[in-house]
Amino acid sequence: MHAMKLSTFALALSSVIAFSAGTAMANDELLKLQKDPNQWVMPTGDYANQRYSTLAQITKDNVKNLRPVWTFSTGVLRGHEGAPW
Repeated sequence: MHAMKLSTFALALSSVIAFSAGTAMANDELLKLQKDPNQWVMPTGDYANQRYSTLAQITKDNVKNLRPVWTFSTGVLRGHEGAPW
């Protein structure tokens, strides 16, 4: 009985290790691009999900001057939800 529990545990553990070893693979091109602050390569900015930009064009002093430069109407009269881009 003890050997059966141990072999079941070993099988489950090896499955977890095999599954997790191949699941998180970063795209080499995205890794390179995310080092450039002018590139926002994914919705959160980078694989660390920092959502932070080192760019300095928009500051706390000039943010009040931002205005929309274009709009697009989808025809839906209720709100839309989605990741900020």
